[in-house]
Amino acid sequence: MAAAVALRPGSAAATAGAAAPRFDGALPPASDSVARVSPSMPPARPRLAAHVLARRHVVGEEERVILHDVRTGQLLQLGPREWVLLSAADGTRDVEGIVIAAAREGAHARVPAAQAFFAELHAAGLLGADDAGEDAGPWNAAAPAAPALDPGERDPRARPLEVLPDFSLHCDGGGSCCRIYASILFDPEEAARARALRPDVLSGGARHERAFTPERGTWPCAASVVAMRDGRCAYLEGEGRCSLHARGGPEAKPLGCRTFPTSFIDDGESVRVSVAVECACVLASVGRPGGAPLLDPRLVTRGDLDERIDVARLPDRAQVAPGATASRAEVVAWSRRLAAAAPPPDVAAGLFSLAAAIEAEGLADGAIARFERPDPLDPAALAPWLAALHGRAARRAREDAAWRSERDLARRAMRWIADATLALAEPDLLGALLLSPVRARVGDRERFYLRAALHGHRLLGALPLSLALRDRAVRLVVARALPAVIEGEGAGDPACAEPIALVEAMLRGHGLDAYAAEAAMAG
Repeated sequence: MAAAVALRPGSAAATAGAAAPRFDGALPPASDSVARVSPSMPPARPRLAAHVLARRHVVGEEERVILHDVRTGQLLQLGPREWVLLSAADGTRDVEGIVIAAAREGAHARVPAAQAFFAELHAAGLLGADDAGEDAGPWNAAAPAAPALDPGERDPRARPLEVLPDFSLHCDGGGSCCRIYASILFDPEEAARARALRPDVLSGGARHERAFTPERGTWPCAASVVAMRDGRCAYLEGEGRCSLHARGGPEAKPLGCRTFPTSFIDDGESVRVSVAVECACVLASVGRPGGAPLLDPRLVTRGDLDERIDVARLPDRAQVAPGATASRAEVVAWSRRLAAAAPPPDVAAGLFSLAAAIEAEGLADGAIARFERPDPLDPAALAPWLAALHGRAARRAREDAAWRSERDLARRAMRWIADATLALAEPDLLGALLLSPVRARVGDRERFYLRAALHGHRLLGALPLSLALRDRAVRLVVARALPAVIEGEGAGDPACAEPIALVEAMLRGHGLDAYAAEAAMAG
């Protein structure tokens, strides 16, 4: 059997090659490489917990499945036969039944060895309880009911769609967005269509599970995630073109791919339709008319949207600074005022100064004046944020090196961000970067980045607004440093043409954005 690799947060993939439970009829000793968090007995009918994401990766010609515990960040690498055994554990079978089901798929194991395998997974907190209701958490909870309407509030379906003005998208067809994310979701109909169009991909035509894994936990699951080959969607052709699009037209792609990079959020007045600045094509489209609209102009209200589209909802109150909140209406009005303000030559400096002003005086107009005429960025104020981002990126880079392909864009981008933030830990280098005038092209990109974020309310989320503003300033500074790091290695890769987009995709798509909370606590 293939060896398992346990990667704990903070390790440098030091456990690469650690012994896995082996199906040779012997009960293996407990592996030191798997952190123990559950002293109880394994469930009689085990299944992978809903907080664990199983992702199939093909690296060269070697197939592996990575289990990612989203609660702890722990990664566990399985071989294909271990995954067959685990995927048969759907909560309806005892271990004997799992062994029989796996044997039908060609993965043979003896019951004692399988029991030891599941005991290891249970000790690591990766198995769900016998009763699905006991595996409580946001990963498997039913979708919350739509919030009740306030008196006098109109039906949300009648809210107008407010599209980011003066922008259309020119896709370069380079497949950057198909090579950077950890998960690409398909619903059952989309997965069946993909398998019919490309039955040759991973031999998935006859067997769904050859090309897909469950979105979370083990089967059954409403959505599936396509396997990755060297970090690329398995349906992506060598030249960066989507083979599903090529064979079946744009409607053959899953909904998430068809709507990307468009974002939707209901702010109580309208549904803001903006763009996630996570693909080089977005920034390359700035100032270029004649591209594809973000939304079909025939769609006018929220009720016109495909009901499967995820429309986020701005909360009734938002945290604007630690310990301070504002109403949704106040935040929306402030966002419109800031969008109308004159951005400074250094957007990052403007965001940092605006954060301090909001903490001092709230959402008053005086705070926006600080944005328009900011203080220079202080290297000492940036240092703890850059250190926190470096710590998280460096850990992930070490982990990625243990299992990702060298050709994997996410692996390379993680290393680039780790290297850039390490370089910026040198005070003289950081000071020189901050004193350098922002080049015109970079300034244009940064101003659009802010405009898109404001229109889509993307500064409002888990962090208080003031901390989110500092976070975005740090991202822009890192993006300014990135070209010197990736020079040569990233030449010719369209994903590297716009460093801001690369940083954005990595922070959201690979969990690096959690650094901001660490930096805020450290500060």
